[in-house]
Amino acid sequence: MMEKIPSNADKAIKEVISQRKTTKVLAEAPWSPTLTPEAQHSLINSLLELASSAPYHYKSAERYKRGDLTSTLPFRAYTLNANNCRKLADQLHEVQPPAGKIMNMLWAAEAMIVMSWLPDVFGEQPEVREMEPLPFTGNLRNMEHIAAASAAIQNILLGATAAGHPSYWSSGGTLRQKEARTLLGIPMDEIFLGCLFVFPEDALERGADVKLGKLRTEGKELSSWSKSIEL
Repeated sequence: MMEKIPSNADKAIKEVISQRKTTKVLAEAPWSPTLTPEAQHSLINSLLELASSAPYHYKSAERYKRGDLTSTLPFRAYTLNANNCRKLADQLHEVQPPAGKIMNMLWAAEAMIVMSWLPDVFGEQPEVREMEPLPFTGNLRNMEHIAAASAAIQNILLGATAAGHPSYWSSGGTLRQKEARTLLGIPMDEIFLGCLFVFPEDALERGADVKLGKLRTEGKELSSWSKSIEL
């Protein structure tokens, strides 16, 4: 059998995956966006389309079908363009706990996508929540929900890389707390998995404080984390 020659598409996919890296861009003041609002909207929607292609095993519970968000996907996305990132930064000055470096990233971002996953919960639930449903029930369905949401996030990050935009997967910090979530209108019964910051293509050339992922090269030797099984 002849060895298959990798196609240009195969090479492009491998290149995007290998080029994706954690890039935290910290602006010292609000930046002017490089994309028009229309282009920002197009970029966000293209990334969401990629997220929707992620595999998922179990549908989300009926309780999460509310308003316009009626999908069976076990995750949700909440998006802000550059202008709304700056507005959010302004409103976070008085929020507790302090926003910290989230503020600097909001000043730099061309867009932010908040990704949450929808846990299966059991028994009577509080009408008003002060925090996310943590700890969550550690069952197979919830494990699958987290895996699906994580795959969706990876698709977004790879899409941003392919489009030439540095990106950063943040745990959310103060944005996952009730005061900030009230500003964003994100229900407290959803669990944040990541706040994805998408930065301008020229972000690394603007003289901002840029921090790369500390673990990018650590533990990557194949033999250190994989084992071939012979039966």
